[in-house]
Amino acid sequence: MKQTKTWDASQLRPVFRKARTRFTTQREAIWRFFARSPGGFTITDAVAKLKAKGIGLATVYRTVTLLEKLDLLRHVHDKGLEHRFIATQPGHFHPLVCRSCGHVVEFDACGLSAVERSLSAKTGFHVEGHYVEIYGTCAECTGGRK
Repeated sequence: MKQTKTWDASQLRPVFRKARTRFTTQREAIWRFFARSPGGFTITDAVAKLKAKGIGLATVYRTVTLLEKLDLLRHVHDKGLEHRFIATQPGHFHPLVCRSCGHVVEFDACGLSAVERSLSAKTGFHVEGHYVEIYGTCAECTGGRK
């Protein structure tokens, strides 16, 4: 398990270049906004806070959609099942979400590829991937109790 690491601009640029899309200062600012919190933010939070930096609602929505498509943001669910977005690095992982404080830890041990192959063989589906989110209460919130 690992904490999400924040990338710098030199690491983000190639991801945008590969997707043939511009790496703008607003896109970087929006990604950095989400990267500041291990629990992420909702779109509503992002719009309210980024407005003060001159970044509008439409830009936030479009950029979050793009960043999610590029695997630089992923959504998790908070206590009210509202989407919060966390900054990530591209690649396969699943979030472990604390329902008490909202902290998110990434884990990449998955083991679902055999299940995907089996489902594909049984159903004829071309399985493109999966999304697993595990939630509970972190050690800090439980006082170390399991």
